[in-house]
Amino acid sequence: MQNTIAIICDCDETLAPDTTNFLLEQNNVKVKPFWNKITKLVSQGWDPPQAWMMEILKMIQSGQIQQDTNQKLAQLGNKITPYDGVPEFIPQIKSMVRKNKDFDEAGVEIEFYIISSGFEDLIKGNSLSKYFTDIFAGKFSEDKSGKINGIKSSVTFTEKTKFLYAINKGIVGKELRRCPFSVNDAIKREDRRIPFEYMVYLGDSPGDIPCFSAVKGYGGNCIGIVGKYSVQKGYQLARGKRTTVGPYSRNYK
Repeated sequence: MQNTIAIICDCDETLAPDTTNFLLEQNNVKVKPFWNKITKLVSQGWDPPQAWMMEILKMIQSGQIQQDTNQKLAQLGNKITPYDGVPEFIPQIKSMVRKNKDFDEAGVEIEFYIISSGFEDLIKGNSLSKYFTDIFAGKFSEDKSGKINGIKSSVTFTEKTKFLYAINKGIVGKELRRCPFSVNDAIKREDRRIPFEYMVYLGDSPGDIPCFSAVKGYGGNCIGIVGKYSVQKGYQLARGKRTTVGPYSRNYK
């Protein structure tokens, strides 16, 4: 029975301040020059997530960034403060669904997911992560001693839709990571676990447009969020009719 609703969120500037900037600032790395360098790399043909992950990898290996294991990234992630109301709104929505008689009789369930181009371990280290069924983001590989030694996965803008389809088809994160081609398996729409029209996607920037297009195009709903540094981007999404509603303030209270 297709009775599960998925609320899917970008993370940086949607649920919390930019987590990559937080990592840089905690290591006394100036943010603006860093992103200027990334902009230059992108102009040379680099995918943005690959560019910033590679530059941060170099800083980890040189000792400029102290978090040289994924565990240390997770520990730092616990210090990130989500936007006002974010830790409360998820339990509140779940409670509203449970208390709704019609939803209860229909067996409606609600699940939350994060799809981000940021760092998975930073996000998973935050206390907020306990509310999410799964979190998909970029990840570093480690050597036998546990030290970060390379890029294991990155999440480009269009690749975010891969995770939408995994959620749609009921492919859990561990299975997808073990067998990434499983997302391409043919499954009839009526047999998919969470139809796109049962999805709500929250995002703040053009990086979310592929997900907005997929969810909205199949009848789901998209909500624009105005992040601390993405006010203009939020209104660009609204003017381009990328979202169903919004943009709304990042205050979730």
